[in-house]
Amino acid sequence: MSIHPHQIAPALSPGNAGRAVLRKWLVIVLAVAGLAGAAIVEGTRSNRWGPSEDVRAASEKLAGIPTNFGNWTSSEYQMSDKVLKVAEATGHLSRIYKHRKTGAEFSVLILCGPSGPIGAHTPEACYAGSGYTMAGEPQKKAVALPDQSPATYWSARFDKMAPPAESQRVCWMWGLGGDWEASTNVRFGWQSALYKMYVTRPGPDATSAHDPIHEFLTDFLPEVKKALAPRPSESK
Repeated sequence: MSIHPHQIAPALSPGNAGRAVLRKWLVIVLAVAGLAGAAIVEGTRSNRWGPSEDVRAASEKLAGIPTNFGNWTSSEYQMSDKVLKVAEATGHLSRIYKHRKTGAEFSVLILCGPSGPIGAHTPEACYAGSGYTMAGEPQKKAVALPDQSPATYWSARFDKMAPPAESQRVCWMWGLGGDWEASTNVRFGWQSALYKMYVTRPGPDATSAHDPIHEFLTDFLPEVKKALAPRPSESK
């Protein structure tokens, strides 16, 4: 069967060929732009080019968390530079809070930095490196805050069998603007700055069903939210 020349002319015409080439290059340009944009966002989230202005501003807010409030007082403790480097934290708060009447003490560590590394590290890996094993599965718990905003955290017991044997109750959560979540999605979307809080208590209470850390967080989290909540200029 023969094909008349006019049947293939449109496919070979300069106009159609030019449009095909244009579409090909447009697809390539859009793909490159998309990859470049994703690389820039991921580089910011992973702290590849140093902390962004958002991360630095979020880190500075940690200084506003009170050392004393209600029946609680605190003292600073030195955090390991190695731990901060591994966590890629831009800022941190490390204190031991003590109840004036009961004497109950809790170690508090709040890290702030780019959401990539801050979201990625979990205590299962961190404590395992120090010889601890998590007992069972972490339990998700909720704290009732005065403003009715949601606040959840993970709670688990970590045991160290090597002498001297010891146990710790460890609670952890991630935060944005003073709101805290026991998240299973540690990537946290495209957020640039992220907080992570650890509250620990060693000793006999670590193995009991009663969790005194919950009572501390009920008092502490509203104070933290006052310090970390977005300012009017940031919400515009």
